[in-house]
Amino acid sequence: MANSTGTFAGVRIVELAQYVFVPSAGALLADQGAELIHVEPVVGGDPYRTLKIADGRETASANLSMEQNNRGKKSLAIDLKTAEGRAIFLRLIATADVFLTSLRPKAIRALGLSVEDLRSVNPRLIYVRGNGFGFSGSDADKAGYDATAFWARGGFAHSLRPAEHDAPLSPRPALGDHTGGIAVAYGIAGALFRRAMTGEPSVVDISLLATALWVLSADIVVSQTQSPEAMSFAGEPDRQPLRRPYCTRDGRWVHLMFLDADRYWAPLCRLLDRGDLLEDQRLATNAGRIAHGPEVCAAIQSSFAARDWAEWQPIFAAWDAPWELVQTIHEVAADPQTIANGYTFAVEVADGSAVTLAAGPVGFDGQHAALTPRRAPHLGEHTDALLGGIGIHGAELARLRNARIIA
Repeated sequence: MANSTGTFAGVRIVELAQYVFVPSAGALLADQGAELIHVEPVVGGDPYRTLKIADGRETASANLSMEQNNRGKKSLAIDLKTAEGRAIFLRLIATADVFLTSLRPKAIRALGLSVEDLRSVNPRLIYVRGNGFGFSGSDADKAGYDATAFWARGGFAHSLRPAEHDAPLSPRPALGDHTGGIAVAYGIAGALFRRAMTGEPSVVDISLLATALWVLSADIVVSQTQSPEAMSFAGEPDRQPLRRPYCTRDGRWVHLMFLDADRYWAPLCRLLDRGDLLEDQRLATNAGRIAHGPEVCAAIQSSFAARDWAEWQPIFAAWDAPWELVQTIHEVAADPQTIANGYTFAVEVADGSAVTLAAGPVGFDGQHAALTPRRAPHLGEHTDALLGGIGIHGAELARLRNARIIA
């Protein structure tokens, strides 16, 4: 049975963050009941609202990327560069469990929102910060996006570059951001647990570079024994014949991942009707198949290329082995496993139409999707209600709005 109140119900998080990396973590926690207050500048708001990169995110109904990363939140529009705006913000911080930010250290210092500043009004505050390159060293204040800090500096562009490509590969949008967002959510959950057990609040640091190191940790540790050239397995597709994709006659790719190669070699040969490969004593061991990798790959590929995927599908479906069809993004979204597990869900946006969003990767009591799906807020949509909660009402709200301290 799904948890009806949410794992993070009762937790108030004040989020001073922009774009995707850190806000995506806030969305995951909002899905599971936390109150997320997304703090934005009075003019323009979070710059992600108006980012235009011609990728189709803006539709007639919604900014799809804004909905994905800010669903279920409240928006407070306030000018933190004014003394009065900062004072109001500190009153809100006094009511919070967690402060979550993606601002660089120099911006935090300029606004007077350091750990010490916020803990002076809320000693139990958990302080969570994410950036590109960590909070020590000469690059702590360097601008970092997922394509630079995670993909380029984090090693993905090199390790995934095929040998035939002259230039490194570019990442898909927000790949590092959403991976890092899981780490941010883990940090918040861990800090909340520690405070519940000990009463002590934490300062939690997450960076896109650290996330890349963790995701590539298998490569990082093996790099101690191999050269940079040897580490690029993407550039040696014939090195492991039973751990690579093969193309069918109609252009579909089937990815084999037979770590226990000796176990699956004979069944694969029989499935492909390749008794000749099975009888070849040079290929009787995995070492032999690797030694003759190009020849083995060519033979397997020729078998796959003899049929369309529609002919192969029932044959492979009957085989209990670690293989998968390489799916398009549209196929992933419609995958029966995606639907059965609730890995996507719909929200109703402002004009009443529905938008499908991706749920978080962690399910609580069988629930991955947001417990109460809610659209992303409009800029400043909850300003009056949130400030009313700390005693600012009526004429005072009007004065602050006329002075452009709030919106």
